[in-house]
Amino acid sequence: MHPNSPTWRSEYPHVLSHSHTTLHFQSPLAAKTRCALKQLIEQAPSAKRVSAPLACSESGLFTKREQLDSLKKKWRVQRGNPRSKGLYDWTIEELINTREATRRGARVAGLVGFGYSRSKLGLVQDLYLITELLDAHDDGLSKVRNDPSAVHSVIGAAFELLHDLHQRGISHMDLWAANVMLPRDDTRQPLAIDLENSFCVPTAFFSETLGFQFGFLYLREIYRYITEADFDAYVDQALERYFPAIDRPAFDRVFAIAKHEDIGRLERREIFLKGTVPNAG
Repeated sequence: MHPNSPTWRSEYPHVLSHSHTTLHFQSPLAAKTRCALKQLIEQAPSAKRVSAPLACSESGLFTKREQLDSLKKKWRVQRGNPRSKGLYDWTIEELINTREATRRGARVAGLVGFGYSRSKLGLVQDLYLITELLDAHDDGLSKVRNDPSAVHSVIGAAFELLHDLHQRGISHMDLWAANVMLPRDDTRQPLAIDLENSFCVPTAFFSETLGFQFGFLYLREIYRYITEADFDAYVDQALERYFPAIDRPAFDRVFAIAKHEDIGRLERREIFLKGTVPNAG
């Protein structure tokens, strides 16, 4: 379901319109939050994609703003059309997946609002995604860099979070340490962020998908802080949660590749959809 649909507008009925920009929210906005959002809209972005907490401590919001950098992309987003292979532009994918994960009560930074700005010609030129600010959490990569001995707790939290997402029918294909947000106290739970490369539908290749997810976590920085043998031992223990659903040979085939080869974002989707690793060495 695309964000242009009436269902989205009914779920996010509170509108802020300012300077050719329209933002939709689930709940009414406080005056200070509205003011901070207007200031954000008026600022010229410093990069194609800007991610930062909203400059309003009372709001508890995190904002992402992306400029559409081509006429083709602007027209495609304007019409709500996907790219090739049925895939929307990454910001739209993230918006759709975050909304669905939020709707399912998944452990993610919940979607609070979204929107767009238009050029003078009426074409969409900026997209906005607004989520909860996880100010009581630290990302796993920062934590392990500050304290290498924390690698064990980071791995445990990532595996537990991965399993929880699967229980809600969500396959996060970019879940590495930096996208695992760890709470600073025991009253909160680890949360996932950056769902642009995710699926909220079942896969016929769950074992291969899981093999990629575990291997990807190791390849993206964690390998610097733990031996492969020790990581494999953690994986063996974590897999007990998934038996008897796991085809171990299928899992091992992809796991062995994903631990050592960089698999691009589009190629990860091939694993989920077809169970294959394109151009595996």
